[in-house]
Amino acid sequence: MKKQILALINDDKSFNPIAEDAFNAVDTDKSGEIDKDEFKQCAMEVAKGFGLGDGDQSSIDEVYAKLDADGSGAIDVDEFKKYVKQILLKILEDM
Repeated sequence: MKKQILALINDDKSFNPIAEDAFNAVDTDKSGEIDKDEFKQCAMEVAKGFGLGDGDQSSIDEVYAKLDADGSGAIDVDEFKKYVKQILLKILEDM
């Protein structure tokens, strides 16, 4: 399993469409960017999925600020892809 995930992360041709689909699922208004409200909704759903309640608002804000690497106030698809790769790499470390 680790080899397959690592191969996916390192193969942009395979990784990009998956990450873009995930981005589009979070970008509910289809603006091409994930705003703070869209991110909060997604983060809360993920937190609930892991049994963490609604998640901590300050933690959500902190993660959002990190994702918005260019400080534009929104997360674009490239920023999102970098974050998804980081998450997958962290999952691999914990396996």
